[in-house]
Amino acid sequence: MMRLMPEEILALAEQALIRNDVPQRQAEIVSKATLAAELRGISSHGLQMLPVYIRRVRGGGIIPNVQPEIHKVSDGLYKIDAKGGFGQVAAQAATELMIEQLRYNNPVVVTIHNTNHCGMLAYYTRQVAKHYALGFMAANTNPNVPAFGGAEKVLGTNPFSVAVPWKDDCILIDMATTSIAKGKIYQYEESGKTLPQGCAIDKNGNPTTDPRQAINGMLLPFAGHKGYAISIAVELLAGLVSGAGYSKHTYSLHSAVDKQQNLGVYMQAIPLKPLLDKESYEKRMEDFTSIIKESKKAPGTESIFLPGEMEQEIEKSCLMNGIEVRIALINEIKQL
Repeated sequence: MMRLMPEEILALAEQALIRNDVPQRQAEIVSKATLAAELRGISSHGLQMLPVYIRRVRGGGIIPNVQPEIHKVSDGLYKIDAKGGFGQVAAQAATELMIEQLRYNNPVVVTIHNTNHCGMLAYYTRQVAKHYALGFMAANTNPNVPAFGGAEKVLGTNPFSVAVPWKDDCILIDMATTSIAKGKIYQYEESGKTLPQGCAIDKNGNPTTDPRQAINGMLLPFAGHKGYAISIAVELLAGLVSGAGYSKHTYSLHSAVDKQQNLGVYMQAIPLKPLLDKESYEKRMEDFTSIIKESKKAPGTESIFLPGEMEQEIEKSCLMNGIEVRIALINEIKQL
């Protein structure tokens, strides 16, 4: 392992992308989203993704020299055509559009179609929350998950994120609708570890803890039929309603490098000022979070954390002390 400071990770990522014909502004956007994931300890969406993106650029699956096309449908409702480009570029354009509308205390919904993998969703919803607003984002992915009771890939890992202002940051939820994120399966494989029970089934529908069999097989939704239902909701919002691909009409991030993924995104920003003045909001949040954090602890539990709080602590440490990255990954990126 090698420890890199945040600015070194940014420089490494930007240089790798620019040398593969990605325009500098787009390279900056993708690199910042990549760094954000590394800082929060979500390495499955960090530097690990760069070789995948570069192979997709070279293969034609990501078109790097296009700009997202924004269409205003009605007041507070927008559609973005990502033109087959980087998902991060389209998602950042949507985020900046929503933040602009928040200046006027307007709720806004943005859908994105014709896009690719956009990285960690929390990166975008957190930006919204910093403007005293609730941020929501859902994104569909290519099928890796069976229907509840099924044994065929029909749904993606379909993550969603919710961010709500809290103190100088936010309560930040970001999760896949599967028991484990697909990117983490590859980390288990690389480290030679077995998966937790109940995360995956093989291609024949049998339970497995072997990462390779899980990659070739299927992931399972969290909480059985409940995770399945939420995954359906994400697929409908991000894929079907947005005009993007859905279910089998999308392509793999890792294997179909010559095909644009045809994914979709649903984003929403709700200003809190019209609902509650900031002073009242902060008092109520202080009371609410105290109830949660000061509640009776189970045996062996030292502290109760709110969603995103542990990642905030990881981020503070990484900003000061740097981030551990596999040397083999650094060499791969440099070679690319």
